[in-house]
Amino acid sequence: MGRFDEKICLIILALSGIFPFFHNVVAGNGENSVILYDFKLPEYNKDTGDLDCIIYGQKAQTMDVRIDLDQLKIEWVGKNQNDIKGTVTTTKGVYDRSTKIIQGDEDVHFRSAGMDVDGVGFDADQKKETIHIRSKVKVILRGTLETDREKADKIAKENEKITGKKK
Repeated sequence: MGRFDEKICLIILALSGIFPFFHNVVAGNGENSVILYDFKLPEYNKDTGDLDCIIYGQKAQTMDVRIDLDQLKIEWVGKNQNDIKGTVTTTKGVYDRSTKIIQGDEDVHFRSAGMDVDGVGFDADQKKETIHIRSKVKVILRGTLETDREKADKIAKENEKITGKKK
C-alpha cells in the first residue's frame, strides 16, 4: 500500500505543473494525506454543471473526505463566473467534500453587495448557499430591504411611466 500512495503522490506532483489550481503540492506522511499550497478549488453543481463556488487558500491538508484549510476564502458564484454573490474569509476551516459544508471556529467575515457580516465560528453550506455565523455577530446592511415582489412591482411601475402601458 505504501508504494501505491507514493505513486499517487508522484502523479499529483507531476500533474500540479499541468493544472493551474495548485501552485505547490507536497506529499503527506503516507496516511493518504496531501498538502496543497496556494490553491484554488472550483466546485460545480452536479445537476447543472454550473460553477457554484471557488475555494481559495494558502494551505490545505487532505484527510480522506475532509480538508483542513488555512487562510480560507470562498466565493459563491452567480449566473456567470464574474458575478460573485458573496465572499467568506477566515483564517482556518474544515471542508467536508461529501456534504459540501465548511466549518470553522475562528473569526469569519462575509461580504456581499447587500451586507457585511462579521462574527466568530461558522458553518457554510455550499449546496444551500447559506452561512450560519455562531457568535459575536455584527451585521451591516446596505440598500433597501425590499422583497423580490416589491422590487418587481417597483420596476413595473417605472416601466409604466416610460411606456405608458400597464402589464
